[in-house]
Amino acid sequence: MNKKKVLAFTGILGAILIAFFGGFFYGAKKGWELNLPSPFENIIQKEKPQSLPSADMSIFWETWEKVLEKYVDREKLDPQKNIEGATKGLVWSLDDPYSEFLNQEETKDLEQDLTGEFTGIGVEISKRNGVITIVSPLPNSPAEKSGLKSGDQIIKINDQDALEMSLTEATKIIRGEEGTKVNLTIYRPSTSATLNLEIKRAKVVVPSFSYKILDDNIAYLKIYNFNQPLILEFYLNSFDLINKNPKGLIIDLRNNPGGYLDIVVEIAGWFLDKNDIILKEDLGNNEIKLHKNDSDGAFKNIPTVVLINEGTASASEILAGALRDNRNVQLIGTKSFGKGSVQEVVSLSGGNSLKITVARWLTPNGTLIEGNGLKPDIEIKNQNGEQTGTYEEINVEKDAQLFKSLEVLKEIINNSK
Repeated sequence: MNKKKVLAFTGILGAILIAFFGGFFYGAKKGWELNLPSPFENIIQKEKPQSLPSADMSIFWETWEKVLEKYVDREKLDPQKNIEGATKGLVWSLDDPYSEFLNQEETKDLEQDLTGEFTGIGVEISKRNGVITIVSPLPNSPAEKSGLKSGDQIIKINDQDALEMSLTEATKIIRGEEGTKVNLTIYRPSTSATLNLEIKRAKVVVPSFSYKILDDNIAYLKIYNFNQPLILEFYLNSFDLINKNPKGLIIDLRNNPGGYLDIVVEIAGWFLDKNDIILKEDLGNNEIKLHKNDSDGAFKNIPTVVLINEGTASASEILAGALRDNRNVQLIGTKSFGKGSVQEVVSLSGGNSLKITVARWLTPNGTLIEGNGLKPDIEIKNQNGEQTGTYEEINVEKDAQLFKSLEVLKEIINNSK
């Protein structure tokens, strides 16, 4: 047998082997596909919409195929849960702590939050440097009564490691039926202390606004949040306040975690001139949207100071920045939280939703709030770490920040005479 024939033989044998094994694996694959678990057969909308940018989805389908083929408990798989998990992963890949995919149950929880009433321990949380951090305990809530403070870091929830949890996951575990308890392991950076707290859940009703007349006819305004009930509460109380003709205003935004953008724009209008810029919204791609006041503010000429602290976040930082940039209103207290991005809740099919960051906001003078916060014009901490409580617990002698704001405001009033 000459060399040429040997090569020819080798080639034929190779072709036979390739055909055999290729046919075997192809047949095995086709046979497996014909016996795919029924949930996979019933997946709809397998092809990407044409409006999406070009991308290779094969790695997703290939991975899911292997999960269905090889996972030890594949008969227990819930395809819809798999899809939700993959969708959450898509949004998680944005590396933005404020963007989340919310399933139907989580969407209802979010909607409930913004109505100002829910069952839980009553605490606003965010992520700071990757750690779930308390923005503020809500007034009259189990969280406040347990001693939780702004800046506390949640390390464990019911003995589960919270460091890898999303905000939604943590919220879901913390919440529960009225009367049940949740255990939190807290690290407090201010004292380097680790605390274990058992907190009983309760129905939490959050006030949006209240006010009180202090000495020398100075009005103390407490804005707890910028959620749905605020507009009506502020509107009804403001006419009563106008009739009292206050000499000055103290706007307390301490431990105010924020709320709706359109509501803070509405509230800011009471304190500003018509056409004043309330904030600049950076939409990306060099697109800036201006939010201007469209009314003539009823309180625009009344001397004002604003109280802020590390729990002052989001919409409350917008109001504080707008008053300082437009009217030179002094901010008193400690540096604010630094949450300066805008989230839009987009409704999806099946009752799901997407909470996604669509913009970052700047103060009228262009100060970026996100990650920076607002530095007070007069920095003062309450003695012995004393925290502000609910509206009813106001104590001017005990609250050094409030005492200082009264002192500054009285000086402004006297100098304006």
